[in-house]
Amino acid sequence: MIDLWRDWQRMMRAGTMWSETLSAAQAVVGHRSKTIEAALSDPFAADHAELGRMVSEKSTAFGAAGASLARDYLTMQADLSAQAAALGQMMMGRLPSPRATHAMVTRSQRLSSAALASSIRAMTPVHKAATANARRLGKRR
Repeated sequence: MIDLWRDWQRMMRAGTMWSETLSAAQAVVGHRSKTIEAALSDPFAADHAELGRMVSEKSTAFGAAGASLARDYLTMQADLSAQAAALGQMMMGRLPSPRATHAMVTRSQRLSSAALASSIRAMTPVHKAATANARRLGKRR
């Protein structure tokens, strides 16, 4: 059965993480643009450590997010397949029995809750990297 309170909390957390990630990304891009500009004007005095982090941090965070999504997709695959089969039967003109309808509703609720949890798990490494960078770079000013 769907847990509306837990899912509401997850939706709020996802929205907060999204907002914090966007705000942090804006601050990081602003700081790093200046780092790139300084490196272009004087390559020998450039902050090579910071320049090196720019790609490695992203690939690590987005790699972890992608791996999380792949694991979650595999977990949800059985429900997705069963739901597609049930909907296919309906499209062929077969009305579901009350038991089959209940199973479809239960799967829909389970998939909805799982997708929401999956989005938070996938967003976590990106959020963590972006907000940590914003804090670290904000202290350098």
